[in-house]
Amino acid sequence: MSGKSMKVNAMLNGIKTMMSILFPLITFPYATRVLQVENLGKVNFSSSVISYFTLLAALGVSTYAIREGSGDKYDKNKIDVFVSQVFTINVISTIVAYFSLFFILLVTPILQEYKVLLLIQSSTIIFNTIGIEWVFSIYEDYAYLTIRSLIFQVISMLMLFILVKDTDDYYLYAMITVFSTVGSNLLNFMYSRKYCKVKLTRKLNLKKHLKPILIIFSTSIATIIYVNSDLTMLGIMVGDYAVGLYSVSTKVYSVIKTVLSAVIIVSVPRLSFYLSSNMRNNYTYLVTKIFNSMTLLIFPTVVGINLLYNQIVMSISGSNYMEATISLRILSIALVFSTFASFTTAAILLPMKREKYILIATIISALVNVLLNLLLIPIFHQNGAALTTALAELLVLLITFYHAREIVRIDEAGKNIVTSIVGCLAMILVSFILKLFVVNMIVYTFLTIICSISVYLMVLLFLKNNLALEVLNGIKNKFNN
Repeated sequence: MSGKSMKVNAMLNGIKTMMSILFPLITFPYATRVLQVENLGKVNFSSSVISYFTLLAALGVSTYAIREGSGDKYDKNKIDVFVSQVFTINVISTIVAYFSLFFILLVTPILQEYKVLLLIQSSTIIFNTIGIEWVFSIYEDYAYLTIRSLIFQVISMLMLFILVKDTDDYYLYAMITVFSTVGSNLLNFMYSRKYCKVKLTRKLNLKKHLKPILIIFSTSIATIIYVNSDLTMLGIMVGDYAVGLYSVSTKVYSVIKTVLSAVIIVSVPRLSFYLSSNMRNNYTYLVTKIFNSMTLLIFPTVVGINLLYNQIVMSISGSNYMEATISLRILSIALVFSTFASFTTAAILLPMKREKYILIATIISALVNVLLNLLLIPIFHQNGAALTTALAELLVLLITFYHAREIVRIDEAGKNIVTSIVGCLAMILVSFILKLFVVNMIVYTFLTIICSISVYLMVLLFLKNNLALEVLNGIKNKFNN
């Protein structure tokens, strides 16, 4: 087994995730104020369209490769053949995606206004394929991924502040966004030689790879429908202004969701390795720790959003976007469902090769989401889109939990949920008391954050939450050493 520590991997991936958060937190407020609501809506609408073709090119390869490659990563001959086969399949799907995009552009009049933006953002398709980032996830090389991402995000941030100056610069903003997201993938292909040889091959072994890849791909299609159809349908049914407002809510939602999912993502290669090596006790222990960590993080996060939603929107986007507060609060509830759904899918069903249940859950959720969008978006606009997302995430959670409930037993799950809820009630009480005595909004916000975190941790320790005590003892040992 690799000597790489799960704690080090989690820390490195946490740094990478934090940078992916800090970058939009710094740049997005600037972009919202410079571009204004309508032009920001144009960029995000075209991005939502491109996401479908990016998905077609990706073809579920990354998820499949991480799961299957983790078991063979110490056999040089096997991994070279496996990586080349999967990469070649990915190249073919990328070519198909580009042909599909150009055809849709030719036959769809409504997209002509966004043609330049779509072509700019379509570069993400080829960059994602060349990047083969899944190789580094297989080998758990989060140090390289973290350093690489940090460098390109800093460069992109400087480019944004230097080049984007007025509302008509949204094409430049789209280019910089693409560069920050996948520009670093240009380095990946060369650096991947450290681990394996990547080349195009005629021996694809489709009999082995195609079925699981297509199942995961179908799941991804359904997922992208209920995640991105909101923006796409908002743009078509209501207009760019509503998309601009909803983009603020979804930005906060996606950033927090990324953070909360970081522990799960970094654990998938290790979970797959444990199962392929018949180390079931190690697998159960790690899954239990992930679930309990998610529990202690998600509930206070949701409460925090609902205590400070006005301040969040104001600080990120300014007073022009205050209509986004309701959709943000709705999406905060969706975070609970999506976090635990990510756990059941990525940590249990996928490593256990039960992706067909994930497919069933996402297809049902996608259909429900689209139908509800047709009903609710014309009436409630961005708030209706947020509500349909929350319901879709709930459906995925219910269905996947049903199929995962007997696979692995989570110790102390109920105790962690109860202690977390008690801690959240203490956070609400503290916020209420502060609001009675603190008038200045900036001071109130600062004190609410500090006091809420403090009282939440104190409640966990007072109720003798094992995970909190373990963290505290770890910190004590560090200081003692």
